[in-house]
Amino acid sequence: MTRSDIHKILILILLLALSCISAQALTLKIGTVAPVGSPWTESLKRLSADWNRISGGRVRLKIYAGGIAGEEEDMIRKMRIGQLDGAALTQLGWGLLDPGILALSTPFLIQKEEELEQVMEHSKIYFEERLESAGYRLFAFSKAGWVHFFGRAPLVVPEDLMRMKLGVPAGSAEFVDTWRKIGFNAFSLPFGDILVGLQTGMIDAFYAPPLVAATFQWFGQARHMTALPVAPVVGAVIMRSKSLERIPEQLREELLATFEQLSQQLNTEMVSLEEEALGAMAQQGLLIQPVPAEAARRWRAVVGESIHVVLGRIIPRESYELIAELVSRQNTADIRQE
Repeated sequence: MTRSDIHKILILILLLALSCISAQALTLKIGTVAPVGSPWTESLKRLSADWNRISGGRVRLKIYAGGIAGEEEDMIRKMRIGQLDGAALTQLGWGLLDPGILALSTPFLIQKEEELEQVMEHSKIYFEERLESAGYRLFAFSKAGWVHFFGRAPLVVPEDLMRMKLGVPAGSAEFVDTWRKIGFNAFSLPFGDILVGLQTGMIDAFYAPPLVAATFQWFGQARHMTALPVAPVVGAVIMRSKSLERIPEQLREELLATFEQLSQQLNTEMVSLEEEALGAMAQQGLLIQPVPAEAARRWRAVVGESIHVVLGRIIPRESYELIAELVSRQNTADIRQE
C-alpha cells in the first residue's frame, strides 16, 4: 500500500466520522418576528453559539428571525404540531397559549419599573406552571419595554385617538372587538403589515414600545408619541416540553441554564435600549407629546377601566386578581418605606 493510498483511507475515515457526528446532532428550531439585527435576534444568536460550544455541536439552535416562520399565531400553530420547537414571543403570542399573561399588561395597572420587576419575580412560577400543564416550558421571561400610543397627529386625550384608525396586531378577534367597544376605531393587522398599513393610510395610529417602533420603522409614518406609558410589555422564549426531552440528559441542565443568562441580559439592557431608541427617533423627527394630569386621568378612565370588558372573556379573572394583588402589595411596601 502506497503512502497515497494510506492518505486516502485516512481522509475517508475522517469524513465518515464527521458524517456520524452530523447525523447525531440534534437541531431545535426557534422562530421570532423580531428582525435580523434587532437586540432580540442578536441575543438568540449568541444563545445558539453558546449551545453549539457547550454541546460540542451535538445540540444546535436554528433561529428563524424576521417572521420567516410566520406571525406569532403561525408559530404557535407550528409548535403545536411539532414543526417548531419553540418561539420567542411577546405577551400577545404567549397569550394564545395562556391568556393569563395578558393580565400583566392590563392598561395602567402596573405603572413603574419597580412594580413590574416585583410582579414578574413573584408571578413567574405561576405562569411556568400554567404553561407546563399545556406541554410547554418557559424561559427568558424578560421585560420588553412600555407601550405608548403613536399617531399621525398629537394624542393628548383618548378622543384624539378615537378619531384615528388604530392598528392592532392580529391574534385575537375578541381583542380588536374590545377596542371597538370602548370607542376606538380599531383594525387588526398582521405584525408584519403594520408598516404597510401606515404607508397606505389603512391605519394612522398604533401602540408599541419605543424600541419596537424604532426597530420596525413604524414611527416614520406616525411621528407623535404620547409620553404617558400605557402598560409594560414582556416577552419570553417558550419551548415544547417534548422537544426538550430529546436533548441528551447529560447536557440538558447546562444548556437550559443559558436561558437565564439571556433573561438577565435583556432585563438589564432594556431600559438603556429604550432610551437609545427614543433618542434616535427624536433625531429623525419623533415628537413626544406631554400628557397633562387631567388628560392622564381621562386616559385611565377610558382605557384603564375597560378591564370589565375583557375580564373573564380575554383575561382569566384568577390571573388578573393575582397581578392586581401583587401590585397592591408592592405599593403598600413602597408607602411603608417612605
